[in-house]
Amino acid sequence: MSKHFLIKSCLLFLLCLPLQGKAQYDSTVNAARAAVPDTIDPSIMSDTTVGQYVDEPFVYQRRQVTASSVNKLKTDEWLQYRDPQAAPPKTAPWFIQILETLFRVIAAGRYIIMGLLLLGLAYLIFRFMQSNGLSIFRKPASKGGLPDVADESLQDAAEYEGKIKAAIAAGDNRQAIRWWYLYTLFQLSEKQLLVLLRDKTNNDYLREMRNSAHYKKFAALTLDYEYIWYGGFNVSEANFRSMNQEFRDFNNAIGKSW
Repeated sequence: MSKHFLIKSCLLFLLCLPLQGKAQYDSTVNAARAAVPDTIDPSIMSDTTVGQYVDEPFVYQRRQVTASSVNKLKTDEWLQYRDPQAAPPKTAPWFIQILETLFRVIAAGRYIIMGLLLLGLAYLIFRFMQSNGLSIFRKPASKGGLPDVADESLQDAAEYEGKIKAAIAAGDNRQAIRWWYLYTLFQLSEKQLLVLLRDKTNNDYLREMRNSAHYKKFAALTLDYEYIWYGGFNVSEANFRSMNQEFRDFNNAIGKSW
């Protein structure tokens, strides 16, 4: 019985210890608060102190740094900030450089070669036109000093036949071909296959003949005539005999020839 009573007494003692400490702490804090006055007595502050913190602004003092300190900071490597420098470009091996130079020369030479070829072609065209009396800006001059034939409107076939015979007798094959073509237009007009007018062109006559059975042969004779007359080319004897016969056969086919 006494043993149980002793244990309970010890436990009750231990439970009472925090409560006593808390009460002692509260009493100490309350005593300190009572010792501090609610307001500060202005009499304990001097006039100088009040003026310093109330009437005058606060003045900052600038610290002076010695020259030695500045030089030390300037020479400190940890404070030297620099932009990172790019690494120098790598140099290609010598054989790569030779190949690059060779390719650049080939690329440039391609345009040079093309330019030379174009110049050569233009020169050949110029020499060909010059040798044949051709020009881009004007009508080619007649070769051999042959005068141009006026667009005469002859009245009958006999007059055209006389002009053709006179040109052949004079050895003027180009003029003979010219009169043969005019005679052919006259014959086609007489057969009412086309309408012969002074201001019409050869293409106009070809369009009128498009539906005719004689169109293909007439178109071939027109091409030969324009090549010889307007191209300014002389006609060899063999070519003239062939063309003379072709004009004769065509006119016989459409009507009358001598």
